[in-house]
Amino acid sequence: MKRGKFIVFEGIDGCGKSTQIWKLAKYLSELSKYNHVLVTRNPYKSREIREILALKEPAETQAEKLAELFIKDREEHIKELINPHLEKGHYVICDRYIFSTIAYQSAQGLPTNKLVEMQKNFPLPNIIFILDLSIETASERMKKDGRDEHKFEASLDFQKKVRQNYLELKNYFPKENIIIIDGSKSIEEIEKQIIENFHKLNI
Repeated sequence: MKRGKFIVFEGIDGCGKSTQIWKLAKYLSELSKYNHVLVTRNPYKSREIREILALKEPAETQAEKLAELFIKDREEHIKELINPHLEKGHYVICDRYIFSTIAYQSAQGLPTNKLVEMQKNFPLPNIIFILDLSIETASERMKKDGRDEHKFEASLDFQKKVRQNYLELKNYFPKENIIIIDGSKSIEEIEKQIIENFHKLNI
């Protein structure tokens, strides 16, 4: 059986990932009755990650611990959910993946090369969509939606580092299909660009 396609969405909180993930899932499901689509997210199971993120500490703390927890959680995610569905020929759309750990934990102070190396054995997606948006706009959107901020979102300077790290990912993954989308566009324009890139790459 032909292996399925693995699609990942990345970006700072408030960039509009969730909206576009579900729009693409709906599009793929309607494209063919034979398409099976799984939507999933990181972190997968770890409660400890969520507990640390909820702590009222500076965003720069516990980088090593978070990296280890995310990677362990991701190993389970790949083994239990992602790979089994890909092996069945399904589409797997994931909200955050190894690139989030690289963007966030390097903003916390860990070397980017080390974070790339720690995750080198994980399967790479067929396509990575990064929704890029200014920190100020993302923050305004989250406040408007009434979403509670965790410690990463509370620091604008930290979020700026994360955004920059996302924009520099191509330097570390030059052969991968990393598509940066302007997250300030309308929902409809972003959806159109995502679908166009999906078909252009013929993944």
